[in-house]
Amino acid sequence: MANNLFSVFTKPWKTQPLPELAQRVADMGFDGVEYPLREGYQVQPSDGARGIVNLCAALGNYGVKVTSMAAGIDVYAAEGHGEVVGVNEPLLDGCAQAGVPIVRICQSLNKALGFHENMDALRRRYDEILPYCEKYGVTLGVQMHYGAADITCSYDTYLLLKDYDPRYIAAVWDAGHSGLAGESPRYALDCLWRHLCMVNFKAAFWHRTNAGAPAQWDARWVTGKEGMGSWAEAVAYLRARGYTGTVCLPAEYSDEANVQDYARQDLAYLKELFEGRRP
Repeated sequence: MANNLFSVFTKPWKTQPLPELAQRVADMGFDGVEYPLREGYQVQPSDGARGIVNLCAALGNYGVKVTSMAAGIDVYAAEGHGEVVGVNEPLLDGCAQAGVPIVRICQSLNKALGFHENMDALRRRYDEILPYCEKYGVTLGVQMHYGAADITCSYDTYLLLKDYDPRYIAAVWDAGHSGLAGESPRYALDCLWRHLCMVNFKAAFWHRTNAGAPAQWDARWVTGKEGMGSWAEAVAYLRARGYTGTVCLPAEYSDEANVQDYARQDLAYLKELFEGRRP
């Protein structure tokens, strides 16, 4: 476990001043954070590269590292010319300056297109992003996400990313979303192993939201021992393969009033698994 950093997604603590946020994260036992670079948070996209550098410095004063950034990155090809416009270079520049290795995204699909058309369109988009990832030495981490218009499982993620250099465009495996897709954690991680840049430990199960027909279902986000995907099986695979990357807890729970307590519990459970103190 000594080689792994444990980070937490700070989405639940949107307005807390950065020094207090850093102290909270450190007191909970985390080494780092995944930071949501979004409107309304302590540092926002409009703050540019300097905002990211200042963010990392402020958290670093408390020994907390920014291990990944959850932020928007997109490209638009100028029609008829082929040049790329619209890449958020300040985001990549700031990450490069501050030493943030990963920008994490979830990948939506175009509902008007079929599966193979979507894959082709997304690869064209990633082909345009790739030179910027290479320029700044930052990895675009693509995470599966449940939903009718998303890349939902590990094999779809593999098909999308298999031809890219994982130093620049790679996969983020998420235990919660993989579990909702009905995947075996060992099989899912083996599918993505060569392309893996980070693992998220989140947990959920499907629950029915109506009594009539047709049945309606939704995800309920719970602690690690309650979800559909076995954290123990996932960690056993990662330990066997010598995984040394970041382990991130997204800190998403349907019972939002107890997020901090649940995150503490899940971190303790994960550390026991990574230390081999649990079967």
